[in-house]
Amino acid sequence: MTPQNLRFTVGAAPHWRTKSSITRMNLVFLAALLPTALAGAIVHAFGSRNVDVTEDFGPMNFLLETGVREMGVGSGPLWFFGILGTLIFGMGVGLLAEYICQIAMRQPYHATNGHGVLMGLILTLLCPPGIPWWMLFLGVALAISVGKQIYGGIGGYPMHPAMVGWLILLLSWPHQLYPVGSASIGAPNAAVIAVTTLGGLGLCFSGYIRWQIPVGVLLGIVISTEAFGGALDGGILEQLFTGHLMLMTFFIATDTTSSPANRTAALLHGLALGVLVMLIRAYGVWADAVPFAVILANVLNPLFDRIRPKVASLEV
Repeated sequence: MTPQNLRFTVGAAPHWRTKSSITRMNLVFLAALLPTALAGAIVHAFGSRNVDVTEDFGPMNFLLETGVREMGVGSGPLWFFGILGTLIFGMGVGLLAEYICQIAMRQPYHATNGHGVLMGLILTLLCPPGIPWWMLFLGVALAISVGKQIYGGIGGYPMHPAMVGWLILLLSWPHQLYPVGSASIGAPNAAVIAVTTLGGLGLCFSGYIRWQIPVGVLLGIVISTEAFGGALDGGILEQLFTGHLMLMTFFIATDTTSSPANRTAALLHGLALGVLVMLIRAYGVWADAVPFAVILANVLNPLFDRIRPKVASLEV
């Protein structure tokens, strides 16, 4: 068949009927995460999570030392702009890694659609502000190359790319990724988590994410908190507003490629995520249950996708 005879072409899954483009969706997700990034930077720089100015500052370490020794700038502004620099660095690596992978793998050039930038931002938000620059670079690059582009990019990867990169870093350098007393940029306290929740609700009500997955996650949290309550610290509110649970609920679990397609499967996907998070929190040994729960739920997605709406029979 010649190109002139082509009438209809179909890209890779997922096939979600919407008037929005992939680029626009990624930009909306980035905009929804912007308050989380700013709030996290403020808390680490000026709030209860602020640290001494001599702490290692990852990609901004040299600029930090220069500002302290020669410019006499206070630690608060340096930490604030340094954390913003760390976030921008992670997003830039995501864009660059995706573009390089598409060239090397001879794939269509879609790096400008913002998905690689979004993956870089999510992974950076999961990391402490003092993460070394080379570790962040490696984590984002592996998330894009091993977690995404090796499967063909959007529509092909089986597991969330940012979770793949984060787990590689955790299993390789756990003490540098989670040093004693540290907190991630995206979840230093309940206030930042509340901001993340508001951004996620905005995406849900505007139709950019399906409500079935967040509802399933929250339902799984409520059920599991009651079931595993004796092994957990705190009640339902403490579980909801600690760690990266709300970031996962609205920004990670709802990824269109690594989540099921139909509504029933999406609800079960969210329910499984909520139960797995609480199960790992109750009986696991890791500092954060979210990435492990996401990977495990992603593995179950082919089974969830087998659940299809019943086809009505026609009587003749």
